Amino acid sequence: MRLLTTFIITVFIFISAFSGCQSKPPSPPAKTVKPQGQVSPSPQPEVKQLQAPAQETMQEEGYVYQPRDRRDPFVSLIIPTQKSQKKGAGKVGTLESYDISEFRLLAIAEKGEKYFALLATPDNRAFTVSKGAIVGYNKGRVEEITKNKVLIVEYSKDYKGDIHPKQITLEFLKER
Repeated sequence: MRLLTTFIITVFIFISAFSGCQSKPPSPPAKTVKPQGQVSPSPQPEVKQLQAPAQETMQEEGYVYQPRDRRDPFVSLIIPTQKSQKKGAGKVGTLESYDISEFRLLAIAEKGEKYFALLATPDNRAFTVSKGAIVGYNKGRVEEITKNKVLIVEYSKDYKGDIHPKQITLEFLKER
């Protein structure tokens, strides 16, 4: 039984392998030998006619989306934006994503001769800053921290394009 099955499978493989080999590829056109002295006309390029009916049937068979005041379902809902990749570019949720006027000074700490300030954002997140830190939309820099205040310098352009420094002082809120 096993020998018969093996024989049938082997015969089937040979038949299927050699059945596709019977068609011969088209032979190249035979070259005609012309007598010497005659000039043969230059060969004309073959002009293929477009098959318009075949193209029309292809379009009829496929699906064509017609929006009719609707959005295209194949377009992404998320629109990528070009963000600047410069060093110090503001990220959401950092010190650079808030205006300086929105910060509150919570505390100032001293370690040796160096001061650190604790700033609170409008959403009650706290950040520790030291001298040289960048704060605010306009990339203000912390210039000085003393026991009572934090001095921040922002540079802004006027209508002429001149750059002017603006000093902003954050102090503790005075209670009444």
